[in-house]
Amino acid sequence: MKRLPGISVLIATQNEEATVATSIRSFLEFGDEIVVVDNGSTDNTIDIVRELVRAFPDQIKFHHQPDLPDLYHNRQFALEQSRFQWLLRGDSDYVAYTSGPRSIANLRAYLKQGSRFLPPAIAVPQVNVSVDLWHTGQPLNPGGMNTNLDRWYLPPPTSAPMVRFFRFLPGFRFERRGRWEATRYHKMYGVLAKRWPNPVWMHCTIKPDMHHFFRSERTNWRQLGDFDRFPTLASYIQYIVEEKYGTNDLDEAARIYMERHVYPFLIPYDEAEYGPYPKLVREMMLKDPVYKLENTPTGPVRRSVTTPANEGALQDA
Repeated sequence: MKRLPGISVLIATQNEEATVATSIRSFLEFGDEIVVVDNGSTDNTIDIVRELVRAFPDQIKFHHQPDLPDLYHNRQFALEQSRFQWLLRGDSDYVAYTSGPRSIANLRAYLKQGSRFLPPAIAVPQVNVSVDLWHTGQPLNPGGMNTNLDRWYLPPPTSAPMVRFFRFLPGFRFERRGRWEATRYHKMYGVLAKRWPNPVWMHCTIKPDMHHFFRSERTNWRQLGDFDRFPTLASYIQYIVEEKYGTNDLDEAARIYMERHVYPFLIPYDEAEYGPYPKLVREMMLKDPVYKLENTPTGPVRRSVTTPANEGALQDA
């Protein structure tokens, strides 16, 4: 199918009820279509997205696909439902800037020029908050590396430009590459991408403790690559909770993980140093502090308001 001039925003969801509505709303004026694919959420994510579809039926397309086995399958399915030439590989915890000098509208205006001389990809920096909207991860060690792999995914306050916008080419697809998911032409896109000067969204990694725990161990499972021994994430988790955390209780393992590998590495998000919050994130902070941590003399600690563990925590996606 010949692709139309315009922008398709591809958003993967799974148990992201805290951020999914704000994320999708933040891209409404950027994308010509928003394709949302859910991997089997067990919280309120699906109902939230369907409510947005009812409000914006011509722009938001939702697909409930609980049997997709991994994240790159989710992205590939979304790609196959999309119609436009430019693709944003998005996540449901990205909240775009919709005003000010960082507004994603500036990037839309650039992409909509329609010139055949535009680069094939755009790499954008991003700012990050983690666990709640008031904290972020410690800055990277000198040289741009985090040596503590147990907190590999806890983003620093700012991330270097990453390729997230692609111009569709024949044969383009999403694939898994070891620990990561990538695109077929990832090396070419990386070399030829234009580096956008400003962040255009905030990555809001605010999830229940169990979600943080599974996200980290899922990536360790992929990197291990022993799929004969551990063919599913569930089989790996059942092994690792006792081997690594000394318990058979998933809730206890998640608590230990957060206290050992996440809370000690959080610092307050400083707008003066890292940049302002997006307007829609400020609205979230005023409306719903459900994930807000308590600050103590020794640093941030467990949330003052807890959330139930995800019933779908053993999903392999």
